[in-house]
Amino acid sequence: MTAEKQSVNAAEQFTYQLCRESFLSLWSYRNPKQHPKGKELCDVLVVCDPDIVIFSVKEITLKSTNRPDIDAERWRRKAIEASSAQIYGAESTIRALDHVTRSDDESGVLIPANPHVHRIAVAFGGQNKVPLPYGDFGKGFVHVFNERSLLVLLQELNTITDFVSYLTAKESYHNSDTTMLFQGEEEDLLALYIHGGRRFPSTYDLVIGGRGLWNQMKENPDYKWRVAEDRPSYMWDNLIEIFCRDTLKGRLEFGPGLSETERAVRVMAREQRFARRVLAKAFKEFLDSSQQVRARLAGSPSGVRYVFLATPRSIARKYRVAELGNRCFVARGLSQDATTIVGIGTERYEKGEGFSLDLVHLYIPMWTSEYQSRMDAMQRELGYFVSPRLTKTSEDEYPVA
Repeated sequence: MTAEKQSVNAAEQFTYQLCRESFLSLWSYRNPKQHPKGKELCDVLVVCDPDIVIFSVKEITLKSTNRPDIDAERWRRKAIEASSAQIYGAESTIRALDHVTRSDDESGVLIPANPHVHRIAVAFGGQNKVPLPYGDFGKGFVHVFNERSLLVLLQELNTITDFVSYLTAKESYHNSDTTMLFQGEEEDLLALYIHGGRRFPSTYDLVIGGRGLWNQMKENPDYKWRVAEDRPSYMWDNLIEIFCRDTLKGRLEFGPGLSETERAVRVMAREQRFARRVLAKAFKEFLDSSQQVRARLAGSPSGVRYVFLATPRSIARKYRVAELGNRCFVARGLSQDATTIVGIGTERYEKGEGFSLDLVHLYIPMWTSEYQSRMDAMQRELGYFVSPRLTKTSEDEYPVA
């Protein structure tokens, strides 16, 4: 293997590892194929319905001669234009596929029917000496990042929803009537977006920005407190990843196959970082009180409702799954503004003992009188959420220091 190929593989692995940490294992693919035994589709692919993110990764050494303008143009052609061409080709192929084919020829998740496609060229090796153009290179908008900006973006926007929201906002802003004179790096643009409440300024004809915005924001006490308050949210990530591993290894005891179980876990994965903070705290509080409280209904800022259930260890798991499903049905009836309910079941915590997890996904877009009759009977006979105690909590993304 040549040194250049090893370098490219290292760049691909760096990108894939960041995606796997941010978007988790069930939706991140390195070197997926067009079909089993087929050619490589792209370097890294993230598919989390309805979003598809296509990454093309190039590491090209910037040559230094006495003509820096020509050196920069050659580098851009090899690192950016070649990536854009690969991305456009991959997108055309992906739109005709039913599912992802992994690099080991096994099947991955289903391809969304009407996907939101995001195109990203990752250009390594420019030594931060060449400006990175982005925009439409012929067949759709392409974002261009270097190794530093990719690292900052995927550490800051480390959920699929947070990340693609930024990509969409940036693309829309680029195509708007606002003129931007921006001399900073990608991370400075990110700071402008976050400082604006995850929006770009929209009431101005001209926006001027420079370097240093990202470093200034990182030193802001409000930002530091937000980062500290987000730490408990990674409990939610760990919970998702447990379900991901069990799904990939075929160890789940619910759902008929990958597509059905992925749908349930995906709802959890599409929660933003702030929502994960809220949910993780609610789940932790429930586990701590599970000796006294058997089940709890919790709401997410996303509008999804969650049912947490913890039964005694003497209860057979199949009965726990049945109870979890029934409670989710009742929760749907109690939450007329929520069409999606996700249930998470486990055992009551006992020190030194292991645990198992169950997951139920319920989507009922229209609540009918027949459903209501079933729910009334269920509450009457089983007592599920008959007199729920309502507890309101408040959570600020940027708490007062």
